[in-house]
Amino acid sequence: MIILDANILKGTSLRGPAADVLRAIRAAGGERVAAPWIAVEEVAAQQALAYQEKHDVAMDAVNKLRRATPWEHVPHPKRWSAEHVRAHWRQRYASIAEVIETSPEGYRQAMFRETNLIAPCKSVNSGKNKTGARDAAIWLTAVEYARTHPEETVYFVSDNTMDFGDGTSFPVPMGKDIDGMEDRFFLFTSLDGIVTKFARELEASAEDVQGLLDTKETRATILEAARAAAKRYRTIHGLRVTLSADAIASTDRLFPEAASPWRPTEVTLDKVLEVSGREVGGHHWFTAWARWVLTENKPRPAFPTDRLAYAWETRILLSTTADKALTVLDFRRPGPISPEDVPRLPEVPHTAGDPKAIAAARRLFENPEFRAALEGMAAVSVRDLTSMRAVIDQMFNHREMASEVTDRLSETLRTLQIEDPGEDI
Repeated sequence: MIILDANILKGTSLRGPAADVLRAIRAAGGERVAAPWIAVEEVAAQQALAYQEKHDVAMDAVNKLRRATPWEHVPHPKRWSAEHVRAHWRQRYASIAEVIETSPEGYRQAMFRETNLIAPCKSVNSGKNKTGARDAAIWLTAVEYARTHPEETVYFVSDNTMDFGDGTSFPVPMGKDIDGMEDRFFLFTSLDGIVTKFARELEASAEDVQGLLDTKETRATILEAARAAAKRYRTIHGLRVTLSADAIASTDRLFPEAASPWRPTEVTLDKVLEVSGREVGGHHWFTAWARWVLTENKPRPAFPTDRLAYAWETRILLSTTADKALTVLDFRRPGPISPEDVPRLPEVPHTAGDPKAIAAARRLFENPEFRAALEGMAAVSVRDLTSMRAVIDQMFNHREMASEVTDRLSETLRTLQIEDPGEDI
């Protein structure tokens, strides 16, 4: 069991290599990685307090901007509750460590040690204040776990060398706390010792993970992760892509558009941006940033095959040797694709359409009276078609306007005098 102190949690970048090693260790299943409940709560509380402080600064800045912008309303940034912030960080840190509880006796002993200034507790402010109950609770949690799991080795990681020691010796009575466990209770002052002991760095390239990322199972995992990510972002900006009759997208038909909620239905791997690898527990584990191209159906009345397309970068943990499913560790905000991405759009299942409707449309355009009507319209002299084109463009983007125009067109066609209608159209 690897047990992390609060200072290790706080000092570990969740996107950094040390966090990747911890995730790989957990995924390999050989060792568990945990943190005492109070350690996680301490870090979550620090994040919540920092958020509140930064939000206050932002509110002051917005108030000043409001006074300088009397002609326009400037909205205040939303203030999330402290518990919302804490819950977010609990979830984030859960990716590298599970939570282990401290027993009631452990908390009682921690308070007793602070009251009596027993290590790791101490006095501060020239002896005016006592502190260290949280440190004592974290320490005693690791000791308790080792006592109750005699078959396991415990690696306690903390950079608090002033209160816990450097691992070669412990302050009195902390050395006595681990009597009889000296051969299976170890203190590391940083994650470097954990990385060295449990992981070996590998040379890694995009080719090492390309095959595992470009699979049907992985694409399903990415779509599932996208549905979860949609809860974080209210609006996602994509690019509307209009397909031609043969389902080929043209770079001339790209329009920015926002989606809310975000509901991609198809995905394809674009490329692997960066990758690192380590050997853990006899298996090769890789962490990779990958870029994906996603689409969702957004039909318009005249363009039923229109799609919105997005680019999305995700951070993934996977093994090329262990029989484990890949894990989406992190992601960046999705955004619109670039024109260069159009040829790489994911394929959409082909639909032939309604044969009766297609046949009716063909008969309509082959009807002599209808063709004569179109030719008559073409012969009309109009000085400026700009307004008409604008209406047509809006019609294709607004369902209500399209319905109204279609109804009026149908009404006009019904008034036409057709001598020999022939076959129904």
